[in-house]
Amino acid sequence: MMKVNAGTIDIEVLEGMDECLRLARQAAASGNYALGAVVIREGEIIGKSGSALIQGHDPTGHPEITAIRQAAERLGSRYLPDAYLVTTLEPCPMCTSAAIWAKMRGIAYGATQTDAINWSREHPDEKYTWRQIRMPARDVVQAGLPFLELHEEVRREECLELFSLSR
Repeated sequence: MMKVNAGTIDIEVLEGMDECLRLARQAAASGNYALGAVVIREGEIIGKSGSALIQGHDPTGHPEITAIRQAAERLGSRYLPDAYLVTTLEPCPMCTSAAIWAKMRGIAYGATQTDAINWSREHPDEKYTWRQIRMPARDVVQAGLPFLELHEEVRREECLELFSLSR
């Protein structure tokens, strides 16, 4: 069964969010969405990325996917057991599925999909649309195997502040 906000969150996840926030600010400063993601295992960041969607031409180049790819390459394995995907925004179905395929331990995210939808409605922008596939990470995790831990709204307020940087 999926564990949502299971017990206390590992300190490594909270520390990973520090790096996600830094990466998101760096991405925004370079003209990209203010998004950041890391893969962390045993206190070590083994993959990381800020958003590069605006300058890149890869529609799958979400920071979560990039971080998972880096971690898998670094470990020489498509499986990342005991690793967490930590990200500033609730991962889309593609990114959540990648964490499941990688057999990760869990996902932790800050701002929610609903936060992004509301932001885009209140701040229309042709460049930064904050488009979403309206399927919560929770639903994807519940449908997949192995079941992942899911830690929602981790440092959400700090992650919400990032939206205003992509303008």
